[in-house]
Order: sequence, then C-alpha cells, then structure tokens
Amino acid sequence: MLDFARGYFRRSVFKTIRFLKHPRKLKQSGVMRWFALHFLNKRVWKPTQHTFSGGLAIGIFITLQLLPIQMPSATLLAAIFRVNIPIALVMCWLSNPLTIAALVPLEYAVGKWALAFLTVVPTTPFPSKLPADVAGLWLALKEHAPVMLFGGVVLGAFLAPASYILSYLSWGWLEQWNQRRRQPVLPLGKDGQDQGG
Repeated sequence: MLDFARGYFRRSVFKTIRFLKHPRKLKQSGVMRWFALHFLNKRVWKPTQHTFSGGLAIGIFITLQLLPIQMPSATLLAAIFRVNIPIALVMCWLSNPLTIAALVPLEYAVGKWALAFLTVVPTTPFPSKLPADVAGLWLALKEHAPVMLFGGVVLGAFLAPASYILSYLSWGWLEQWNQRRRQPVLPLGKDGQDQGG
C-alpha cells in the first residue's frame, strides 16, 4: 500500500510538472514562463554546493527579519536567486516561539548600536513585558520596532554571507573527506611495500 501511494504521488508530481512546463502553456503566459523558470527548475530542489549554501544564506537572512511573511519571502527569494528552496524554508523555522525571546533583544541591541552612528536612538529602555493597553502597545511598537527591524537587517547582512561561505567551504571539505575515505587501501607485502605496483 505504501509503495502504491509513493508511486501515485511521484506520477502525479511528474504529470503536474509536465503540464506546467508544456511549451504551449509557456508560450501563452509570461507568468507561467517565469514560474517554470524559477520554480520548476531542478536546481532549486536538488541540493548542490552552491544551491545549498545559497538557500542557507537566504533562510538565515529571512529568519532574522521578524515579520509574519517569512516562508513566502524565503521561497520567492530562493526561487529568484535559483538556490535550494527547501533549505531556505527550513532555516525560517529558526525563529520560532522558543527562540524569539533571545532574538528580539539581540536584534534590538544591534539595531540601537548601528543606528547610533546614523541618527538619534530611543532613550527609553526596551520593555521587558508588553503594555496592557492598546495605546501603550502602539507607542512601544512605534518607538522600538523600527530599531529592532533595522537590527535584523544588519544581523542578516552580516550572518547571511558568513553562513554562505562557511557552508560552501564545509561542503567542499566533506566531499574531499568522502573521496579520500572511498579510495581503496592497498595491502602491504611482507617487506612493508605496497603490493599494487
């Protein structure tokens, strides 16, 4: 039963892709051409050294922007830059209810530090708890949210390229290590010399 379901799912996915990539459909609509070029490209679904690292970088940049549209933004950016969409989506889950308590003060501190070079920053301390009334909440958001969002952009601009470089280099090192590990070891003869030559 599981094999039947898996086969049916694969066949339906391939039929849908063939339908969407049909030349007549692509000729009729510029939107379909754009969609096929960016979302039906194998590069955005199969991880390679570049696409994995790019998806990781985009996912980390987007996860640091504490906005409610993280997953659609990550999907769209990953498709535009033709990097791995699933990795970008998974990285968006780093900002969740458990990590937000650490991310918000960090982004606020970075934003306040970076904005101090450009303009006047708020002098009131970051609220430790949300105000009870709507007016107080609106005033706190109006004063502190731009600083926090700017901090998210600054952190993302620093961490996204760093994560791309680190993951790209790590992928290369892992490939070299796997190649060395797969090379056959020739047995030694009685005199300690290789028997291969």
